[in-house]
Amino acid sequence: MRWFDGLAVLAIPGVAAFLAIQPPLRGLEGPAYDLLLRARQELYGQDLSSRRLRAEPSPVVVVALDRDTALRPPFERLPPELWTPQIAEVMRRTLDAGALVVAQHQAFVASAGAAVEGYDADYLAVLSEAAAQRRMVLGRTAPAPDRLGPTPEHAAAVDSDRNMRHIGLYPDADGVLRHAALYENSHDRSGSVSIKPTLVLELAARVIGERPHLLNGSDLLLGRHAVPGSESNAMLLNFQGGKGGIPVFSLGDLYACSQDGEEDFFRKHFDGKVVIFGRTDLARLHRLTSARFLDVTSTARYAERCRLPLMQSLVASNRDSGAAGTLPEVLVSAVAVRNLLLREAVKVLPQLAVFFVAALLALAVAWAVLRIDSRFVAPAVLVVVAGWGYLAVVMLARESWLMPLAQPTVAMAFAFAAAWVYRAVRL
Repeated sequence: MRWFDGLAVLAIPGVAAFLAIQPPLRGLEGPAYDLLLRARQELYGQDLSSRRLRAEPSPVVVVALDRDTALRPPFERLPPELWTPQIAEVMRRTLDAGALVVAQHQAFVASAGAAVEGYDADYLAVLSEAAAQRRMVLGRTAPAPDRLGPTPEHAAAVDSDRNMRHIGLYPDADGVLRHAALYENSHDRSGSVSIKPTLVLELAARVIGERPHLLNGSDLLLGRHAVPGSESNAMLLNFQGGKGGIPVFSLGDLYACSQDGEEDFFRKHFDGKVVIFGRTDLARLHRLTSARFLDVTSTARYAERCRLPLMQSLVASNRDSGAAGTLPEVLVSAVAVRNLLLREAVKVLPQLAVFFVAALLALAVAWAVLRIDSRFVAPAVLVVVAGWGYLAVVMLARESWLMPLAQPTVAMAFAFAAAWVYRAVRL
């Protein structure tokens, strides 16, 4: 190899890697991650999450205010804001069964108590008692008394901001929800800045029993564990295939179960769990997520039923709706809490490491183009690309590390083209 060939082998990968880490190309890593989740499911099987659940059951479950509930008495023809007596009974059952902490994912913004005195009495009593024990959290998208925030009565029952937290789910630039915010910056009267956990971090912290804190102003520690993505306040969610990893119970079924006094069922499924109540029936509360290629429908996530079988008409309509790529926000939050408690949030390489990875792979491609017989260049490059893709899937499945895929691929494509042009000009 002539000396300027060696210089070209070094220069081309460097330029290719530099171009690959520029901001316009960083956005490609989001869709690449979605595809990696699908590849992980294909490589490790549809029941990967089921095997994990058998080894380590999910510490968080969801009680769905769903359409299956809305079509049954006594819920039918009533808006969920009027379900508070039934919600209160099921909440109390889960707390008595040993639930560590209960949350309502999005607090009600309206109440029947303003029109019918005492209508919410049981609900307010459960909120107040559980909040006093630090076992109740209300989620919000806007602060009270904002008209989109919790009602003043509900906020007062949980002692306002002590037990209310922002939901903190924000989609990426392409509209796909992949991350969960961990905290908000809070300013006190003296002007000092502190962090206020979002709903998911608050629930995880209450289970662990330690308050989260920032280390050196960047990494966030929960217990002794540094939360991945905390330096940018955006934890990358590790969605599961199979049944999704989060058991879902229908409020209507649990209410019927409670009416029959089935204490064992509640103890079996809610003892030692984080229980999140949330709506799954509204399209506006569904989000396109990284699980869009995993083909997991909402009905497939339902756990064991207690009294009322799932309506088969809902199973058919869900299967035909093509809504597998969207998830209710409450399920996304549940995934985030599970990721925090089981320490399975996805870890991402810093951009400097991405640069070196892209440079090394581009170097391998450039060397292959310049030094291998032209008949074997394409197979050699395909081996490099396929090998890196396979390693990325394995690292995601086994270690929850996200190896960059789109940016190195762009770097390899640029290196291939540049080296091929250089080879043609040199000859």
